[in-house]
Amino acid sequence: MNNLNFCMIDFETANGNRTSPCSIGIVKVENGEFRDTFYSLINPEEPFYNRNVEIHGIYPDDVASAPTFQELYPYICDFIGTMPVTAHFASFDMSVFRKTAEKYHLAVPTNPYFCSCILSKQILPLKSHRLNQVADYFNIYFNHHNALDDSKAAAMIVLKLAELTKTTSVETLIHSVGYRFGQMNGTSFSKA
Repeated sequence: MNNLNFCMIDFETANGNRTSPCSIGIVKVENGEFRDTFYSLINPEEPFYNRNVEIHGIYPDDVASAPTFQELYPYICDFIGTMPVTAHFASFDMSVFRKTAEKYHLAVPTNPYFCSCILSKQILPLKSHRLNQVADYFNIYFNHHNALDDSKAAAMIVLKLAELTKTTSVETLIHSVGYRFGQMNGTSFSKA
């Protein structure tokens, strides 16, 4: 039985601060299949940098009436539940989650997490393991720097990596490359 259960998360930020998410995309995968998605613009309550806007195309006017992270937080936590969480370059997305939760004095979930970028580095013989490069390797087409599309592409990558390694759970996938889960509220994803 396929036991690949996880939530893939992606943030886009308004500026260089890890406390400035302006959009979030989450894909829930259960038993190796996409089950649900969550997407929202976020009012970061911080200024936008031109460089960030050039990357993701989200402008201050787009988020002026959007909920803040604090307002979305209960929905995000309910959506991910207790499932393992992952991101492509998780050190960034987990940092955004933690630092923004701390900004609003919110408790950070204790969910286990892992990094699909690190997994791809351990499994695939590519020169670059950026999301778009790994997606190209697997012929996955998506709208890069749209948080939900990035989450969908990265979730497909995890499923492809599990297929390549013939693993049927997230635990066996990360252990197969010598890693162990991190925890969203502190411990880093690292070698076992």
